[in-house]
Amino acid sequence: MNRKKTPCSLFGLTTLVCAVAFTLFTIPPIYAQVPAGPNRPSTVPEEYVRTPFGYFHPTCVKHLMAGDILRKDEGLIQHADGSFDSMQACSYPHYDSKGKVFANTQAPDKPPTISHSWIVAESVTTSSSFGKLGADWTVPRTPTSNDDQTLYFFPGMEDYSDVISIIQPVLGWNADYIDAWGIASWNCCISGTTYESSPARVNSGDGILGTMQSTCSPGTLTCASWNITTEDVTSGQSTLLSESSSDGQTFNWAFAAALEVYNIVQCSDYPPDGSTTFSNLALYDDNFDQISSPGWLLDNWSSGLTPQCGYGGQGSATQATLNYSTPQAEAPTNSGSYTTFGQDYPTITFTINLYDSTLGAEIYWQVAGCSGSTSGSSPVSSGGSFTLVYQSGSNCNPSGTMYATAPGYAQSATVPIDFP
Repeated sequence: MNRKKTPCSLFGLTTLVCAVAFTLFTIPPIYAQVPAGPNRPSTVPEEYVRTPFGYFHPTCVKHLMAGDILRKDEGLIQHADGSFDSMQACSYPHYDSKGKVFANTQAPDKPPTISHSWIVAESVTTSSSFGKLGADWTVPRTPTSNDDQTLYFFPGMEDYSDVISIIQPVLGWNADYIDAWGIASWNCCISGTTYESSPARVNSGDGILGTMQSTCSPGTLTCASWNITTEDVTSGQSTLLSESSSDGQTFNWAFAAALEVYNIVQCSDYPPDGSTTFSNLALYDDNFDQISSPGWLLDNWSSGLTPQCGYGGQGSATQATLNYSTPQAEAPTNSGSYTTFGQDYPTITFTINLYDSTLGAEIYWQVAGCSGSTSGSSPVSSGGSFTLVYQSGSNCNPSGTMYATAPGYAQSATVPIDFP
């Protein structure tokens, strides 16, 4: 997920964790990246897998368990039980999202282009270094179409002048879990190897908290190790890369929010939310003093990309929003019970969901033919579910329609209000 043309760059230039044959450490079979699949570039071998950093051979994926520590200077992985394994480099080539092969030793280059699969991001640099970054965001809804796409949402940190690796708490769709959301903490690519914490499955609507923090004392310009945490605050699940090596980098490039994708065929391959907002952004300098106005800047690499899905973003000191698709309004539905004759007058309930929370997303309804009462007004602004209840004031057969619209949503859905 790296923004630069380097082993850890978005160009897919990063290397996945080199899973060397270790005698004391086994990888649970549940933790496996998504196979490259039939939509991979023709140059990428079939057995390769997708990662936040490009396509890698599966033996180059290294998962760390809770309590594992990367000891870069010693070339060792220290396990929670006190045992050690050697850190070894991946012996296979890795590929960017367009299928271009990159050597682990390739020099960094910037800026990135759309070919490496970063779409939009908000970032800032400093002349010194940062000590901590935290962000909250919500797991989006499930995409409404399936083209074997993979989506990654994350904040992160890099060394602007010497990109060797990137640290990041990541939310992924169709990444660690097939057709599902999951979280993990990543460090890519120490010695050409990518390390991932034990992933955890999460659900749409869950709150995610991602943090990256130096383990050094205040005033340390280049801290040797960092803690990277990704937490589902709704379920209480958390996954941590503890004391993960910085590989000698000075983290002076911070990303408030970033979106990286693979295999986007149509805009409905994105979540129907239309955007994802990273809130409660808290960026600290190397003295652990919070920076009140970081000056986040939007980078947008979507020019010339097909399909075009309303890419962009906006933000403030404490919030960054990434736009990635046109808001989608769900077709209204009508349901309920009624009687045509008897003591109870006809009553019917209509419910609609609007995925877009933007001001201007509205529900319109019209009822004609009978006197009666309704709850709600027309139009009704809504960022979620809205229910309209109509009760006829007399025994008759009312009629009418209801439809929904959202900004930029061309296909407003119309549903008759059906009173037999």
